[in-house]
This record gives sequence, C-alpha cells and structure tokens, in this order.
Amino acid sequence: MNVGVTTFGGDGGRSGIGRYITQLLRALATLDNGAQWQVAAHADEASVFMPDAPHWKLSALSGRWRSPVANVAWHQLSLPSWCRAGKQDVLFLPAGNRRLPWRCPCPSVGVVHDFSALHVAAKYDPARMFYIKTVLPALIRRLTHVITISESSRQDLLDYARVPADRITVTPLGADHGFFNPGDRGRAASAVLEQTGVTAPYLLYVSRLEHPGKNHVRLIRAFDEAKSRNDLPHRLVLAGSDWSGSDQVRAAAGAARHRDSITFLGFVPGALLPDLYRAADAVVFPSLFEGFGLPVLEAMCCATPVACSNVSSLPEVAGDAALLFNPMDEGDIARAIGRITTEPALRADLVARGLGRAALHTWENTARLTWKVLSNAAKTA
Repeated sequence: MNVGVTTFGGDGGRSGIGRYITQLLRALATLDNGAQWQVAAHADEASVFMPDAPHWKLSALSGRWRSPVANVAWHQLSLPSWCRAGKQDVLFLPAGNRRLPWRCPCPSVGVVHDFSALHVAAKYDPARMFYIKTVLPALIRRLTHVITISESSRQDLLDYARVPADRITVTPLGADHGFFNPGDRGRAASAVLEQTGVTAPYLLYVSRLEHPGKNHVRLIRAFDEAKSRNDLPHRLVLAGSDWSGSDQVRAAAGAARHRDSITFLGFVPGALLPDLYRAADAVVFPSLFEGFGLPVLEAMCCATPVACSNVSSLPEVAGDAALLFNPMDEGDIARAIGRITTEPALRADLVARGLGRAALHTWENTARLTWKVLSNAAKTA
C-alpha cells in the first residue's frame, strides 16, 4: 500500500503538533506492514520529520512554499497532483486542523488535534477565527476519516464540525519511554544548571508563550502568591518559544513581586527536556484548553509530580495521577502549588500514580491505531 504524508503545519517540530508528527512517523516506520511511504516536507525540515527507515521517501518542497498562505495554496492546487503522481492509496494529514485540501484523488485521513480557538476568547485574529469556524469544518467533513487525540476533541468534532461519529477515531498520544523516564535528580539538576543556569528547586511549565490560551499570566500571579504564603525557595521556569501575546506574559513577570525568581528559557532542545522534567520539583500545567497535553504525560514518565487544569482533555489524560485545579482561579492554582511543594506524602503518591498512568501510553500503540485507520480508509477507494 502506498501512503502519502504531509508534515506541513508541524512548526519544524518545535510545537506539540510538531512533536506528535515526529514521534508518530518514527513509530509508524517500525511497523512491519509492507507499506511504501512518501513524505512531503520542507527541505530544511526533512531531518526533523523523516524517519531513517527503508520504504520511506522524501518529497522536498522549496522555500517558496514556506509562507502559510503559499502552503495552503499548495494543498489546494498541487497536492492532488502529488497524490496521483505517487499513486497514493491513502493520504495522511497529521496536522489536519492547520492544513487540509478541498479535494483529493484518493481516500484521506486527517488528524484534528483540537478546537481550542472555540473555547479560548481572543485566541486568534478575526481572519483566522473565520477560517476555524467556517472553512475548517467544511474541509474536515470532506475527509474519508478523522483522527483525533482525546475524547474531549472528539466531542468538539461532533458538536462543531458535525462529523458523523462513525468517521471519527480517537488515538491517544504516547510517550517515548526510552527517552522520558525516571533518572537521578541530582545529575539532572547539574545538567540543567550547566546548560541553562537554572538552579533547583524550581517549578516547570513547558508550553509556548501564548496569551491568553496557555494561561501564563494567572500562573505567574499564583506563583507570586504561593511563594509569599508558603515561603517557597522555588523558581518558576517557563520553557517555550514566544508566540502570540508573549509580550503580555513577560510584562506580567516583570510586574511580579518575585520577578527575580521567574526564568524564561525560550525554546528548549528536545535533548534537554528529560533532565528539565526530572530536576523539577513539580510540573504545573495551567492551560485553558488542550487537545491532549503531552507535557503532563512526559513529566509523569520522568517521575515528576504534576498539577494541572481540570478542563478539556487534561483530566482525561491525567486521571487520578495529578493534582487538579481551576485554571481560571489564581487562588486555586496557588493552593495547588503550595500543596505539591510542601506535602511529601502527596508528592510521593502523585509520582507513583503518574508512573502507572504513563505506562499506559506508548507511541507504538498510537501508531498501531493510526495504521488501522489508514488501512481501512484505503479500502474505501
């Protein structure tokens, strides 16, 4: 079977969707299914997304297709010809909530990660909101089958995109347990200090700096309150690239009483992430909406206790292995920070539960579920 894959909309691997594409394609490449894969990618992103495996071939696009507008045009005008030329039996679009074609000469499967813009006010500008509310649902309904990553997102596909239930499959995300795993916290803290200058103890939030959706401003204010109330020695470490509204996040940090205890790391190379998790006293994840929330799972893999929002998919992912809080309530976030940093029994319980929870999620399972959808879709031709 010939499978075409596009990696556009994956931010060069620097976002949650980008990490999803990277990990999933690597896991798909390990399956013994006889498939031939052709991957369309920007030439300078091939090393990020392209599995080093036989039966995987690269179609590299030139830089003229780099801009979002040009890339959307490629999907509408050139992608059908690319599918025909490659004799694709099925097309896989792993960033389906960002890039989808109107027409396709073969069965198509797209991954719609979330509809966060419908749940977070002022997340995007009016033009993008029009696309998300009006154009995107119509494109999604033209897919042969839709994959999403949580039951929360599945419900949005039913409610907002009006996709029939029998055309939606949930494939929960996994974690690379060979990469994210418990390790020596002292050695991890030394590695973090050497590479970033950050000293333990610290609380960690891994997310792009996007306001208001990622909720950094409330976290900063809650950290201020918890640090003063509990006399905490901790720093707050924010790891992620600047995104829309990042200036408001940095302004909130500059206005904080404990501004000198807040560190912005910017984009963190993947190789450092496991030690960054291991050395943290806790991961605090206050996002207002997530399709899944992969950092919650990765932190659990590294035996780091987690406190996270009680909204969207996060309770579904965390189960009983995280301390949940209301992300709209700064006082509730502050109380969670106080508890997770000062109650040893709670911390130990969350670590044990988190390791058990994380063990249920592997990229191999995600790949097998995804392959089943792709092979079934190909049979509809």
